[in-house]
Formats: sequence, C-alpha cells, structure tokens
Amino acid sequence: MRNKPTTPRTIAAAAVALAATAATPHAFAQSGITLYGTMDAGITYTSNQQTTRADGSVTGGQNWQLGGGNLGPSRFGLTGTEDIGGGNSVSFKLENSFFSANGGLIQSGALFNQAAWVGLTNDRFGTLTFGRQFDSYTNVIAPYSSSVIWSTLYGSSFGDIDNLNATLNLNNAIQYVSPAIAGLTFSGTYSPGGVAGDFSQKRGWAVSANYAGAPVSFGVGYLALNNPLDAALGGSQGYFGALACSNPDAMYCQLQNAHSLKVFGAGGSYTYGPATVSLVYTHTTLDDSQYFASAVRPEGADARFDIVQVNGTWAITPAWSVGAAYIYNSMRTDVSGSPKFHQVNLGTSYNLSKRTTLYAVGIFQKAAGSGIATDPATGATVNYAQIPNLPNSNSDRQISLTIGLKHAF
Repeated sequence: MRNKPTTPRTIAAAAVALAATAATPHAFAQSGITLYGTMDAGITYTSNQQTTRADGSVTGGQNWQLGGGNLGPSRFGLTGTEDIGGGNSVSFKLENSFFSANGGLIQSGALFNQAAWVGLTNDRFGTLTFGRQFDSYTNVIAPYSSSVIWSTLYGSSFGDIDNLNATLNLNNAIQYVSPAIAGLTFSGTYSPGGVAGDFSQKRGWAVSANYAGAPVSFGVGYLALNNPLDAALGGSQGYFGALACSNPDAMYCQLQNAHSLKVFGAGGSYTYGPATVSLVYTHTTLDDSQYFASAVRPEGADARFDIVQVNGTWAITPAWSVGAAYIYNSMRTDVSGSPKFHQVNLGTSYNLSKRTTLYAVGIFQKAAGSGIATDPATGATVNYAQIPNLPNSNSDRQISLTIGLKHAF
C-alpha cells in the first residue's frame, strides 16, 4: 500500500495518505508519468501446518518457506497526471502485485489486480475515479491496522475478514473523494457489478469519513459487497484471499464464499513524540456462507465477526522502530460453533536507507471457544488456529516468524 518505509511518526496521517495513494491524484505536483514499485521477500517459519500423509492420515509439522509481499506487496505500477487548467487535472493508475519467489501473478487473469483506474480532480470539488480500485471503507480504516503499518500480511485479523489488509478491491467502481475541509474528508464508492440480467450480483458500495489533524486522527466506514468470492477474490479458480484455499487441507476458505459481505469499521490513533497507539473495531457479517452448506441447509448460514485491535509503535531512532499489537476475533454463527481467536503480533524494522527496510515479525495465534473446523481423519468438530495467509494448524495454536527485506523504487 505504500512505496516508502512507514515509521510511527507518519501514522497520524496514514488515513489520508492511503486514500490519496488509492484514489486521489493530488499527490502529483506536475503533469507527468511515474514508474514505481516494491520488491519484498523473506523467509517464514511456521510452528505447525496441517498436512495429509500419503496414506491419507493427517498430521501437523513445522515449515520453512520463502515468501514475498510481506511488509508491503511486491508490485510495479504506472501512475500519471495531466494538468488541464482551471484547477482541473486528469490522472490514472495501473498497478500489479506479484509473487516475489516465482514472478507469478497473485490473481490469475488480472494483470493489474491492485489498481486500474482513471479520474478527474477539481481543486474545489474533489476527485472522481473510474475502474478497479480499493473502496472508501478500506482506504480510511486500513491504515490503523498493524498489518498495513508493520506486522506483514500475516498480522491481519482472522482471514482478513474485515479487509483491513486490503485483500479485496472492487471492479467497475466509481469513487468520489472530497477535498479536506478542516481536516475532514468524505468518500463514497459504488460498483454496479456488471452482470447482465442481475443488477445486484457482484454489486458493492462503501462510504467513509475521516479526520486527520496531528496528534489525533480517526475514521469510520462501511462496506457492502454481494458475492465477494466472485466479485473481488478471484472466484473459485483464482482465489487469493487470506484463508489460503490453494492449500488442499485448508479449513476455513469457504467462509468468504457467501451471498454478501457487510463490514462496519471505526479506528483512530494518537501520536505522542515517537510513540503512536491505534485502536480499531470492525463488525463483519457474511450472509449465507457456503462454508456451512449441507444437504439439509444448501443455502449455508450467516457468520458474524467482532474484531478489536490495539496497535502500538515506537520509533527508537529515526531508522529503527518496534511494534506490538493484540487482535481479538470473536465469531458467531446461525448454526453451531463460536470460535475466538487471540492473536499477538510483535515486530521490528530498520531502514537501511530511504528505500530499503529490513524487518522481523513474530505472530502467535490461539484459538478458543467452540470450533467450526472439521478433523479430516475423524470428522469431529475442532478449533484450528490459522494465521492469515498461511495454511491452518492442526491444533489450536500456531506461531510464525518472518525475516525479510523490502526495497522500493
């Protein structure tokens, strides 16, 4: 979500910064085109990942893997603006994210999966953009999340259900961002879905408001999206969400195969000298999730998530910062099972230069309450931990450790 390493001193203005990066071309002072990007790669150790043996039995074991896009997505993009006079300008953005380890596309069939939009800005009336882009809710609330600031993509909420790590973005979207008025900015996004004969299918919309005025910033937003798996997560053949459907033993991926996704979020931060504390609350509803579908209940069932995150960072020096976060995920369903996921993120980063960052992040997750996972060997209901973007554990605990390098150009 960002080109340069983020330090705690910048977090108070992060909400405005992300919105500007995603949808507002005010960042460009002159007409021109810029090629930019980020390369991020690291090694991740996981204490327990479920796997199936050749004889069909199920076990869990440690794993080491090379990954990328951890601290920030590995990406390249083109962005540009043209001043057309009278306080008006036209801008565009094309951005792709990819796997650092093999160069493959993160979302199959989508060359510019991060952004593909063109827009018009007026100094008095704001910005209107058209195309694939992040929604207004995500632009405002995500910058308070530790996964966007410092804890890597593994440090988001369970499955990134509330989209604070920007797992999904909207196709065919129209977005308006107002000018800042006394520190306040308002935004709205609408995507008609583009399905002939069914206007509501894949339809999405979002609204938000945020205030940025050091040392305090805060924001509130709402997102509604029909058929999220097909509308924004690549469909069953190209799924790239945080619940790791690509892993054959993954338990929870069908949760996001639902009739609709609805998220309300509010967040804020306070900066005092080199330290910043952020607080985020989200409430997410998945209507008719196919994870719970059965012969007697083919429509599935609703699932609701209440998630609270407390996130703190401290700049020990201008180049060296540390962070800690606690995330509480509470889930309720219309059928059975009410799991809770407790997650602790700890990390540090050191800026080797203005464009290069060395980082290390550790994450611990503990699943509690009544589970909704199924033991593949016995069929019993269990509660498996699953750190976002990793295969699930075959127990109620999981630890990951990541060390990596990020370079922006």
